Amino acid sequence: MIWDGIRAVDYLLSRKEVDPARIGITGRSGGGTQSAYIAAMDDRIYAAALENYLTNFTRLLQTIGPQDAEQNMSDAISRGIDHGDFLLVRAPKPALMITTTRDMFSIQGAMETEKEVAAIYKSYGQEDNFSRIEDDAPHASTQKNREAMYAFFRKHLNNPGNSNDEETQPFTPDEVRVTATGQVSTSLGGETVFSLNRKETEKLVHKLQVSRGDLTRHLPDVLNSAKKLSGYREPSEINEPVFTGRIQKEGYVIEKYFVKGEGDYIIPYLLMKPDKPNSKALIYLHPSGKAAEASKGGEIEWFVRNGFTVLAPDIIGVGEMGPGIFKGDAYIEGSSHNLWYASMLIGRSIVGIRAGDVVRLTGLLKKNSEISEVYGFARKEMVPVLLHAAAFDPFITHIALIEPYSSYSSIVLNRFYKPSFILNAVPGALKAYDLPDLAASLAPRKLLIAGVTDGNGKSTDVESINKDLAIIKTAYQYRNAGNQLKIVSRETIEKPYNLYMEWIK
Repeated sequence: MIWDGIRAVDYLLSRKEVDPARIGITGRSGGGTQSAYIAAMDDRIYAAALENYLTNFTRLLQTIGPQDAEQNMSDAISRGIDHGDFLLVRAPKPALMITTTRDMFSIQGAMETEKEVAAIYKSYGQEDNFSRIEDDAPHASTQKNREAMYAFFRKHLNNPGNSNDEETQPFTPDEVRVTATGQVSTSLGGETVFSLNRKETEKLVHKLQVSRGDLTRHLPDVLNSAKKLSGYREPSEINEPVFTGRIQKEGYVIEKYFVKGEGDYIIPYLLMKPDKPNSKALIYLHPSGKAAEASKGGEIEWFVRNGFTVLAPDIIGVGEMGPGIFKGDAYIEGSSHNLWYASMLIGRSIVGIRAGDVVRLTGLLKKNSEISEVYGFARKEMVPVLLHAAAFDPFITHIALIEPYSSYSSIVLNRFYKPSFILNAVPGALKAYDLPDLAASLAPRKLLIAGVTDGNGKSTDVESINKDLAIIKTAYQYRNAGNQLKIVSRETIEKPYNLYMEWIK
């Protein structure tokens, strides 16, 4: 988007009627975003009037939360970038903040950013080159603000005319349509956001394939990169759990607890203990939470009746710790991508935080003298969480991945991916690793993979899925542990208990 904006300036400067010393930019909302970015990156833009966008991240996160995807640069907050910096880097060139008091972008944040930016203009002795205008209105263009913008460009670009808002006859859709369809990509061909990302992904996947040629070096690098890119933090302490209740069942008991998570939240969990335990525990992760398979005849009960102590948590964002009322403007098929954007801004990931809490729960089980081994079991969207946790914590000796998506690359390579898969993706991961690399790092531990899908939740693209699985098979062969790896089709898990019985041995 920024690149395209800079090319637009290139085009303007190619025209003989354009004065290269008098280039301005303005836009509102998403246009304000573009204007902020492009004006910061292209020093040929002399005057910038940014409308209904600039606030600051503190107030944004305290109010409506992160908005459109392109308004959230990866690692921005963790690298010290805030909205005001888009103007600070331009100082003392003319700039105008156009705001409204009832905008969804916090007016308080806008006022704080104004104060910050005004200070640098003052230090340059160019106070007159920066100002903020506001009107009492929602997220909208108002006459007062438009006229302020006209006056700003008249002053700083030496434009003729007056600053009054005038009635004009807008162009018709046919008059403004440059191409036959109104879309350059469909009329003239060329790249799209998806095709550009796909090409970049193919390059990154190729680099990964080359790196996979030396597993001795590759797999340790994968673990280091995964910890860093996911924002995983090793639990520094594990608090004492709080006991909240017990339910007696035939042959086992269900105990209810919660324990403090990484931040200011708790992790509620069920601890299902058999009357005749086998000294093994299983952490059970389900995208619908701890209660999904905890009822009589459920999957969890099967493990308990086979001697396992089962810990089924509601990790943050799931079950009792569900997403809450925040949805954002990218709420797609029940998944708030805006929550993912928030983690991206701070250089972390939801999956990294969740993996840390799974390791925290593993630590609780370690403290139990009656537990000698911990197994990990995850379904669908929770598979990346378990993969990261198990890769970072070797105490998880057996891992079962049921209906996982095959890789992060399969999401990017599918134009229509499954929206719920995004929340446990790691921004920037493909520069260093993919999910199959984490699975490969588990060798020689026992690993069951059943019913693999692609990034759209389908199993029809067998060739691509097999390509993703190849590194896992290679790693297990390399460690002389081929018998510890079992990969089966989706059909096999329709009657899963025979499969599970083989895995738990």
